[in-house]
Amino acid sequence: MRRTIRMVALSMLGAALTLGAVAITPMPARSADGQAITLYTDPASGQVYTKRCKHCVKLGEYIPAGSTEEIERKVERRVTQQTQTQLDQERAAMHADEAAKQAQQQQWNAEMAKQVSEIQPFAREFGDRWFKKISIGTLVYADYRYYSHTGFGPQFLTQQVWPGPGNAGFNSFDITRTYLDFRFTPVDDVSMRVTPNMYLMINTGSKCVATSTSKSTGGVTTTTTTKCTASTGDAVGANTGWAQTDDGNLGFRVKYAYLDYNTFFQKVLKVDAMRDDKFTFGQQPNPLVDWEENLWGFRYTALTPWNYLSLSSSQVGASVKGPIKVNEIQYADYDAGVYDDASFHATEESATKQVMGRVTINPLGAKYRYDSLGITGFYDFGYSNKCTPDENSITGSNSTCGHIARAAALVHYTAESWGVMGEWDYGHNAFSSGNLFSGSGPSDAIGIPTTGPSSFAAWNTMVGKILDSQAVQMGWDFLGHVDIPHTPFTAFGEFQQFLPNTRITKDPLDFQRYDLGVQWLINKYLRVAFDSQAIMYYHSQFTFPASAVSGQTIAETPFAVPRDTHAFMLNMEFRY
Repeated sequence: MRRTIRMVALSMLGAALTLGAVAITPMPARSADGQAITLYTDPASGQVYTKRCKHCVKLGEYIPAGSTEEIERKVERRVTQQTQTQLDQERAAMHADEAAKQAQQQQWNAEMAKQVSEIQPFAREFGDRWFKKISIGTLVYADYRYYSHTGFGPQFLTQQVWPGPGNAGFNSFDITRTYLDFRFTPVDDVSMRVTPNMYLMINTGSKCVATSTSKSTGGVTTTTTTKCTASTGDAVGANTGWAQTDDGNLGFRVKYAYLDYNTFFQKVLKVDAMRDDKFTFGQQPNPLVDWEENLWGFRYTALTPWNYLSLSSSQVGASVKGPIKVNEIQYADYDAGVYDDASFHATEESATKQVMGRVTINPLGAKYRYDSLGITGFYDFGYSNKCTPDENSITGSNSTCGHIARAAALVHYTAESWGVMGEWDYGHNAFSSGNLFSGSGPSDAIGIPTTGPSSFAAWNTMVGKILDSQAVQMGWDFLGHVDIPHTPFTAFGEFQQFLPNTRITKDPLDFQRYDLGVQWLINKYLRVAFDSQAIMYYHSQFTFPASAVSGQTIAETPFAVPRDTHAFMLNMEFRY
């Protein structure tokens, strides 16, 4: 009995171990046709059966080796192993391909470096020859102007014109100047500058006036009619004439075209104090005007004194110029040359030439061209461009070939935030009716006669006689500016008093001019200014006597003093 009980216990223990082993084995996912076997055991005998029996209890399920689910597990393990192997193979192939590409790139880089090293001398030469030697700049002047009073007088700015008396309230937007500035320096020895200029033009007139005379002889009247000759400018309104060319268009002409030889005093005649001096040939800045414009700094609002009166800002000729320096401190600056009698916008017709020169002394020394105290003298001597080779005499008695002279003496001081200058001017035949009427003049002055009570014909004749070939001019000027502290604003001004002919005791054309304003410096390229300008003829109104001009036949002229001109302007300069 004990043996039987012991055998039963051992059988049940073996069955239990078998069932536990089966139970702890993960159950695979079965396929639709998977065969699982249910196991049963008899507790009394310990036997295990595959079918239900009497007194048996269920042990669990068993999946035979080689079943569908077992096969699926083996296939899955195999597929996983194959996928990993394939990935390893592909990764190795990619690494090999990347290594090959890097090797090819390194080879290509080496070849490119070799090619670049071979072309570098050419590229460097090209850059030195072109990109480092060429500069391109631009300069634009624009404005809005409003005239509270209008009269005849010189232009405030080049090509700024307005209708004459009786046109108060005239206003205009203008683009008066546009420059493109090209500079080329192929080597240190020479440099070239070419500056085209587009500017406002007025049409050459087409209005003509035919005159006729009648004569009666023996009851027969004969009429003689003169040829209708076109005027030399435009009639504007009832009394004004503009002697310019081509209405409304911006004309195109060359302002500067000159060559500088820069190293004469370094390589030929070695003078260390003049090493920065140069020779210039071509159409170049005037020795005085350009220098004074930069000294004052507000050319975009108004003209400097002699430029306002008659002296061109650009001349065609040859010159020598530069500073005199000791230990990099400037003690003098000069500009002298020989030029055509004609201005840069006229063709030379004269049989002679003019000479000009300016010398500036800096007694305290100057760190740059316009720094510190300066004392400047200028002189110009020449003849009218009308003095052609056909003329046999250029003596003072020849009205066509009377000489022209201009002189100026200046004292000036420029500090970091302010500057001031005083100027005295002298001229001989240096101011004509054409200069006086450059801004606005009577239509009679351009060949369009007027009649009636509002005619300026007699007055225009008087002006011509006052400004004859023996006129002597004199004037005084003050220019300056001061920066307003801690702001981008600068107050500036110019005052000019001018006597067109000092040989006349009381000249109705004596005038004063001013330009007063405030500038806003927006940035280094753009600045704007609001200013007030005027031409004021300061004599009280009177009748000009017939005997006032010595040696001239002239009728007595009532209301000889012109009307003043007052304007308010908003000026703009863009420079790059």
